[in-house]
Amino acid sequence: MKEKKGFFLRWPWNVVVYVALFAALRLFAVPIILILMAVQRKNNPHGVEEGYCLSRTRKRITWLLWALLVLFLSAAMLCLFLVGLKQDRTYFETMDYVTLAVSGIGGLLFLIGGLYLAYAAIRDSFFPAKSALAKSIRNQLPYPEEAPPVEELFAMVDHDLKENGRWFGPVGVGREWVLGDGASKIERIRGIFIINEIHRHHTQTGTRTSRNMELVLVDDCGRRNGTTFQNLKELEAAADCVALRVPEARRGSGSQCSSFLAMDDSEREAFERDFRQRRNLRASEDARRESLHSGPQDMILKRQDGEVTSRVTPSLVADVLKRCLEGRESGFELTPTRPVEGGGRSFRSLNCFVRAEHPGEPQVLLVLEEASPGGEEHLGLALTAPPRRAEEILEGWLRREAPDLKDWDLRRVYAAPQSSQDQGAKQSHAKLSLVYASGAAENHTTFTKEDVQLAAEGIADGTYQIVDLIHASGYLWIRVTAGDQTDGRCTVEATKPEGPELGFYMAKMPPREAAAWLTGYPLGQFLPGGRDWKRVKKSK
Repeated sequence: MKEKKGFFLRWPWNVVVYVALFAALRLFAVPIILILMAVQRKNNPHGVEEGYCLSRTRKRITWLLWALLVLFLSAAMLCLFLVGLKQDRTYFETMDYVTLAVSGIGGLLFLIGGLYLAYAAIRDSFFPAKSALAKSIRNQLPYPEEAPPVEELFAMVDHDLKENGRWFGPVGVGREWVLGDGASKIERIRGIFIINEIHRHHTQTGTRTSRNMELVLVDDCGRRNGTTFQNLKELEAAADCVALRVPEARRGSGSQCSSFLAMDDSEREAFERDFRQRRNLRASEDARRESLHSGPQDMILKRQDGEVTSRVTPSLVADVLKRCLEGRESGFELTPTRPVEGGGRSFRSLNCFVRAEHPGEPQVLLVLEEASPGGEEHLGLALTAPPRRAEEILEGWLRREAPDLKDWDLRRVYAAPQSSQDQGAKQSHAKLSLVYASGAAENHTTFTKEDVQLAAEGIADGTYQIVDLIHASGYLWIRVTAGDQTDGRCTVEATKPEGPELGFYMAKMPPREAAAWLTGYPLGQFLPGGRDWKRVKKSK
């Protein structure tokens, strides 16, 4: 659905008009201002032109009107209180004292509330870096104190909503962010609750009812982010859309939200462990389905920093290409286990580099290296293409389809002589074996440090039952076996070089400690054999 754009009273001219109307008509200008605001909202409902986040903070200027009304009520009540103080209280009745107390206390409360509304309106409208919305975005980042400037914060959310956003009344749901009165990062959402309450107030003239409809999102730190709705169908649709992004999150209504927020540390830790386990299981299942859809794993991805992985999926390649386009990586290479045939030629690898020296959209340089019988130089084909076409070529390459070679230029590619280190890499004994809690198993002979870290997290949250890791050298080996219902500790087995011999050790430790050993041991950060380790004999 195309966003509707409007050009009616853009900032700051809308504020100038509102102030001029109020200065001329006083309180009689309030209905006119509210009508103008409604017309502006209808023409430009989500602030497309100036950015969703900035438009959302500037709309807080409307709080100034409410602040003026509250301050007017405060002044009236305080005047009543002062008049009551000056009267002769000799003949005061109980009701008179109650009126005096209510007017005094109520006047002070209204004064505080009006001043706060005015402060919040001015802060959010004219100083967006200090706004509540900017604060909510910073709180979702790993290191809030090191957050980028407010322009980058808002651009991060705006870009996601512009590319992937779906709007449900006041709430926009993207792929990474949910924008309401505050912002929530989708990967950190743990609770999705619908508040739909009807409040009844009994007065002398009868019973008045009011309805509170609110979408409440709770993050992994227990922070509550609520957005008020006027339409129940939009509220339910927004909750359903967020739940599709985070199916493991807790869903419920008003009372369940209070119970969720009131969980103690042990309950919250148990929920987080279960949440991560279900999310990892879903991710592994998605990866398995994607792997089956993309065919057998006969492709190796090598990054410019030397990291290699054989767990290649279309989503992984798309993510690496995105990182290259953003400048976070310089390029990568996709090498099949056997050459790809096409156009009467045989190709052994596809290299991808990003060229951003020209203004405008960055260009992707693709180099197809031909399989040659030997020698230090061989022929290749090169093409400079926009990102979209590069994605299509990479997707076809993963399906072992050579691209159309019509626009490709022939060039010589000079291969560097193979170093002794590279020759040794061919004899690598590295192996990562994973056994899921369900009993399914995977084996990988090429993997990255991130793969090992994911395996360690899987041990900690219960995704994996066994993780077995053999270092490229062959003599460094570690196996972590998850605990059971009788003993929740993990069993860790590892080797240690001891002169001409190899020592085998075993220890019991909590899952988090076992995960730390699994990630640190291959890097030489830990060595078994301490007080908690037991040396065991292995049969030859």
